[in-house]
Amino acid sequence: MDLSSRQRKIFWIAAAVCALTRFASMARSLWDWDEALFSLGMREYDVASHHPHPPGFPVFIAVAKIVRLVASSDFRALQSISLVAGMLAFPAVFLLARELRMRFETSLVAAALFVFFPNVWFFGGTAFSDVPSIVLVIWAVVFLFRGARSRRDYWIGTALLALAAGIRPQNLVIGLFPGILAMRRRPLRDSVVALLIGVTICGVAYGSAVIATGDLERYMTAVRAHGEYISRVDSFRSEARPPLWRIADRFFIKNYQSTPLSLVTSLFVMVSAVGSIRSKHRPIVWNLLTFGPFALMAWLLLDRFSISRFSIGYAPMFALLAADGIARMATFVWRRAPSPAELAIGGSLVAAFILWTFPAFTAVRNEIAPPVAAATAVAESFDPARQQLFVAYSMVPFMEYFAPSYPVTRVMDDRAIPLTPAANPFLLAEMLHSKPGGRMYERGRDRLWNIARRHYFEVVLKPMTNVARFESGWFEAEGEGYNEWRVMGDATAVVLLPSANGATELALLLDIPDELFGSALTISLNGAAIERVVMTDREVSREYPVTGAPGGAVNRLEITSDRLATIDGRPRGPRLRFLSWGPD
Repeated sequence: MDLSSRQRKIFWIAAAVCALTRFASMARSLWDWDEALFSLGMREYDVASHHPHPPGFPVFIAVAKIVRLVASSDFRALQSISLVAGMLAFPAVFLLARELRMRFETSLVAAALFVFFPNVWFFGGTAFSDVPSIVLVIWAVVFLFRGARSRRDYWIGTALLALAAGIRPQNLVIGLFPGILAMRRRPLRDSVVALLIGVTICGVAYGSAVIATGDLERYMTAVRAHGEYISRVDSFRSEARPPLWRIADRFFIKNYQSTPLSLVTSLFVMVSAVGSIRSKHRPIVWNLLTFGPFALMAWLLLDRFSISRFSIGYAPMFALLAADGIARMATFVWRRAPSPAELAIGGSLVAAFILWTFPAFTAVRNEIAPPVAAATAVAESFDPARQQLFVAYSMVPFMEYFAPSYPVTRVMDDRAIPLTPAANPFLLAEMLHSKPGGRMYERGRDRLWNIARRHYFEVVLKPMTNVARFESGWFEAEGEGYNEWRVMGDATAVVLLPSANGATELALLLDIPDELFGSALTISLNGAAIERVVMTDREVSREYPVTGAPGGAVNRLEITSDRLATIDGRPRGPRLRFLSWGPD
C-alpha cells in the first residue's frame, strides 16, 4: 500500500519527532538487577555465573561489545542499543500496521501509541534488552508478512527473527504465525533456505554463548536451573502466585502503568475486538495470532512483579488494537470518513500518555540510581580491614561490578541474620522491610513506581545489629567466595533469634542433600511447630509470618530432621544458607 507524497512527509516528520523524544528517558546510570548482570557480561561473559543470566542474550551482548569500542562505559554501550531501537520503533509499528492493511491515519496512531506507552519509552533509555528485542522482532514480522509475496523479504524476515531469538528465544513465538504464513505461500526450496538461515544464525549466537561460558555442560546446567526457578517461583505453578484470573487485569488492562489511561486505552481495545469479531476483520486476527501467544505465555509464566517490562513484548498488539478501536469509534460517531476525528482522538490519547509519563524521567536523567551510589560509596570509603560487609542478595551484582575486589558476605535481605560472628559488621541492602537507619540512598517513587520495576528505590548502608546465637546442633560456619552456610550436625539444631514486637517474618533457605530426599523436616518457633516439610527438592525456601515471644524475650528457632545423612564419615543434616528475621 503505497503512500502519497504528503503522507510520506507526515510519516518522516512523525518518525523524526518520535526519535528525538527517546533522549528524554536516557538514564544517567544503570538501576536494576538485569542491567548490572548485562554490564558484568560485558566485562566477562559467563552464563553459568549469570554474567548475564541464562540463556545469555548473545546477540544483545555481541552488538554492545562492538558499540563499546566507541562508548564511554559498558552501561552506555548497552543503553545506546536501546536508544537506537527506540528510534526505530515508530517506523516498525507503522509498517506493521500497513502490512496489516490498516489505513494511513490508523497506522500513525498505532505507532505513536506504542512509542509513547510509558514502559516502552522508559525502558528505551535503559540498558535492558526489552526494547531492542521487541523492535527487532517487529521488523522481522513486517518482512515475514511481506515474505508471502517476496522471496528476498522472506529470507530477510527469517534472519531478523533469528537475530531477535538470539536476544530472547521467546521471540520465536511472536514470529511463528507470520513465518508459517510466509512458508505456506513460498516454494519449498525458499523455506529450506530460510530454515538454514535461521538455524545458522541461532547456532552461531548460542554456540558462541556456550564457548564463552566454558563448556556445554556448565551452560546447560545454568539454563536448566534458571528454567526451574521460573517454573517454581514465577509461573502459575508457584504456590505464592495468585490465581491467573486475579492477575489477568494487571497483564491485559492495567499494563499501561496509569489507571485512567489504562481504562481509556482498554476501552478502545475492546471496541476493536468486538468490531473485528463482528466484521471478521482479518488484520486484527493476524495481529492477535502474532502477539497473542506471547501475551498468554507471559500471563502463565513470567514474574507478576515485572509486568511493566514483560508487557513490552506484546505492547504492539494493544497499540494496534487501540488504534483500530479509535478508528471504529470515530466512524461510528461521525458517520463519515474518520480521518480528522480519528487523528484528534488518537492524538489526544498520545498527548495524555506524554504528559503523564514525561515528568517521571527527571530523576532518571539527572540522578545516579540508589544501588549504584551505594556500591560506589562502599568502594570509595569502606576499609575491609576494619569493617566486615554483609550484602543482601539483590545488591550483589552491583558490588560485583562496581567493587569487584571488595570482600563481602552474601545474606538474604535487609532483615538478614549473619551465619558467622563478625566484628564491626555493616549491611548493604535494598530497603524492603526494615525501618530507615544508617546511610540512605533514595529515589522518589511518584509515577516511576508504576513504570519501573518496584525495586531499588531505597538502599541502605548501616551497622548490622540483627544478630543471632547458634546454639546446639550446628557445625562451625563455612564459606566460599561471598557465600556462607552452616550444616546441621544433629537431628535438632537451635538458633536464638532477637526479640521482636508485633508481626514478624521468619525466612530461611536450606540446601537438602540427595541422601535426605523423602525424609521430613520440622520447623518450630518457641516450641510450636510452624511446618513439617517433606524434603523432595534440593532447596527448601520458606517465609513465615509469625509473632515474636512476649515480653521482649529471645525467640527459639528449632529445625529438626527425622533422618541424618552420613557424608564424609560424619552425620549431616540440611545446610542453612540464608536466615532472615524482622518486622513484617
